[in-house]
Amino acid sequence: MRRLEVRLLIILLIFSVPYNKIWANDSIRVGLVMSGGGAKGLFHIGVLKALESNNIPVDYVSGTSMGAIVAGLYSIGYTPDEMIDYFSSQNFNALLTGLIPVKYRFFSQEPEETPEMLHLNFDISRKEFKPFLPTNLIPPYRMDLEFLHLTSAATAACKNNFDSLMVPFRCVASDINTHKPYIMRNGNLGTAIRASMSYPFVFKPVLIDSTLLFDGGVYNNFPWDVMSSDFSPDVIIGSICTSNPEPPNESDILSQISNMLMSSTDYTIPDSMGILIEKHFPEVKILDFWRIRQLVDSGYNITLTKIDEIRKKIPVQRTAEELAAKRKQFKSRCFDLKYNGATVKGGSDEQNVMIQRLMTRDTKSDYTHEQLESRFYSIIAFNLVNSFYPAAEYDFEKQAYTPNFRISPSPMFRISLGGNISSSSANMFYAGLEMLRWKKNLTRYRANLTFGKQYSSFQIGARRDYPLSFPLFTEAYLYMSAYDFYRGSQDIFYDNIRPVFLKEYDSFFTGNIGRGLTKNSKLKVGFTSGLQNVHYHKSAFFKSTDTLNKSNFSFLSLNMLIDKNTYNYKQYPTSGHYFKASLNGIWGRENYRDASRPAAMKQSHNWASLSVLSDYYFDFNKYVSLGAYAEFTASSKFAFLDYYPTIDMLPGFHPTSYSKTFLLESYRANTYLALGIKPIIKLGKSVSLQSDMYIFQAYERLLPDMTYERLPKSLLMGSVAAVWQSPIGPLSVSLNYYEKNYSKLYFLVNFGYIIFNRKAINY
Repeated sequence: MRRLEVRLLIILLIFSVPYNKIWANDSIRVGLVMSGGGAKGLFHIGVLKALESNNIPVDYVSGTSMGAIVAGLYSIGYTPDEMIDYFSSQNFNALLTGLIPVKYRFFSQEPEETPEMLHLNFDISRKEFKPFLPTNLIPPYRMDLEFLHLTSAATAACKNNFDSLMVPFRCVASDINTHKPYIMRNGNLGTAIRASMSYPFVFKPVLIDSTLLFDGGVYNNFPWDVMSSDFSPDVIIGSICTSNPEPPNESDILSQISNMLMSSTDYTIPDSMGILIEKHFPEVKILDFWRIRQLVDSGYNITLTKIDEIRKKIPVQRTAEELAAKRKQFKSRCFDLKYNGATVKGGSDEQNVMIQRLMTRDTKSDYTHEQLESRFYSIIAFNLVNSFYPAAEYDFEKQAYTPNFRISPSPMFRISLGGNISSSSANMFYAGLEMLRWKKNLTRYRANLTFGKQYSSFQIGARRDYPLSFPLFTEAYLYMSAYDFYRGSQDIFYDNIRPVFLKEYDSFFTGNIGRGLTKNSKLKVGFTSGLQNVHYHKSAFFKSTDTLNKSNFSFLSLNMLIDKNTYNYKQYPTSGHYFKASLNGIWGRENYRDASRPAAMKQSHNWASLSVLSDYYFDFNKYVSLGAYAEFTASSKFAFLDYYPTIDMLPGFHPTSYSKTFLLESYRANTYLALGIKPIIKLGKSVSLQSDMYIFQAYERLLPDMTYERLPKSLLMGSVAAVWQSPIGPLSVSLNYYEKNYSKLYFLVNFGYIIFNRKAINY
């Protein structure tokens, strides 16, 4: 009997090995908790990579802020290597700027460029001024769309239950109304992650179940307690890349915000419950994602030093083949992204219907994610909404996703301020006011005022957009402008050099109808009617008592304009393409009075003009780009009753902002061709060294005696500038060269924008 018992025991021991392994895999469950920390959270990817390469299983994940992003991506099947590729990509880097992709800029919906540097939105409710101050540094739209793209399929696959993801998932946000953490266990995965990483004043907060949620790190930056209470794993691995806030730095606003808002977090786990993998990175700032290789390698290497300790607590393994099969099985449950219909809430009934119509383009057929992006950004370009949050729900009957949008309409009013501060006379102050009326159609009433030593202008008018399947817009504006080319041409280093005294006054009304040709280009057809006055003295030396010569030209013009703009900056661009083609017909009558003659003279003038301009930037690498410039203008020959009125009316070559402050008599002609190149060295994301070199060739040059010189000598123009594109406008130090001018060299220190309203005769 005893021998039989021994044999049975031996058999049981032999067969118990595989069964024990299976039992162990089923019984020992591992949870990985990842702290917040901004870019420092890339450390967690290295931790995951080391665990996977050593077959350590991860059965549950939880995280806060950046830890929630990494945990969320892991929960839907991303491998550590795929995360490294994603966070290293240009697409992700663009998310951190919030800039809308160039292909979705919708130039046709943008107003004419102004010198605006700052703006404030506000409403007037019950006669009370209600300002809307910015709540975030980074525009949220691109990031919100990205989370929709990344997580919608996984949300549908788990049916809004985070326990049914490939790896069960938890994340934490902060409810600052109740001063408590907000734990997310179900719902829309992208919205949950987006709420968890909404760092105050950097990213816009997110609304879930009528609760406004901020970054989870405010109240719980290391949710190991959530992991323990929700999943009760046998072992918890804690990945920590940060600590409680350091004392605030007087020059670092983010460190000040952290100290004001973030509560202290307990970054310890009882030894009996788990293991900590920890490193602090005090030199890494919240948005230093360019340090990805350093941070991932650090997480990987530190985890390797703890592998033996981890294996003692976790004696089970999950092979790469088993993990790959698990990922494949989960992804097989994810449906491809195609959309049908749309729902909108948050605005008035009319506003919701209008946004819904713009998103679906009045069709009931399915549409792609790229089409959704295009329609989404077209609404952003209209400046209709203050917030525009997208989510999507899978409709199993339609076998497509239904996008759901929560909007907050833009305030009715917008004040903008800007202009230019210069070492020359090109100082200007700009103020603008816009009122938005949004019902079935969209109407914007605009007014702006610019004044300075050399240039002053006033504009008032309106534009109405018709959001049809064939979208159109109409606009009508009244302009009044004054140009003082005498004071505007003075240089601080050459005050003794005086140009001719000439002032130009424009008063005109213009109306246009237009539509977008592509996302980045538009077509406008319209008319302009007005009066252009030129007051001048034929010599640079005159007395205030001298009588001026005057030329008054009343006119009507019909015009057609096609233009395209993908510049990355309004002034001193380093990439993109600008194209303009215009056709004009002008009919008018000149009333001329010479100071030396008592009688006025009158004469009719009719002419047509064609102008084509292209300015294209080629990016060779992230440090060097080259701009190629070409401009051709041809107009039928015309001559006013004197030299300066004719010069003022002739098409002019002004390829740079500063050149527009000069009359530049020798660079004006009925017909001319100009070519240029612009080598650019990029010293950083917003700092560059730029140079411009142009050659100008006129077909005929008008001489002061009112005769023409056929094929005159070609003229050069150029500049060299160091430019910093600050958050509110460019700061530049430049040296400008004009081969034929009162002075050839002009040194300029400039902060802001030299941008004028359109002119009466706009070539």
